Amino acid sequence: MGEEAYKEMIKKHTDIIKEEDKSDDETYKARLDTCKECEKLNAGTCASCGCFVEIRAALKRSACPNKKW
Repeated sequence: MGEEAYKEMIKKHTDIIKEEDKSDDETYKARLDTCKECEKLNAGTCASCGCFVEIRAALKRSACPNKKW
């Protein structure tokens, strides 16, 4: 998947999350910063669980499978 297609897919999925179910911007950015430093990150997905980290980070009630956030 090309970078533009990837970005569009992530936007499509995060745009449908209800506002009350979304992480606030500060939490979202902190989560992604943690994921960017993780050895389990592989091309935008988590090698531990297979999720797209941008989508998992956007969900308020979500958690890192490695307990990093």
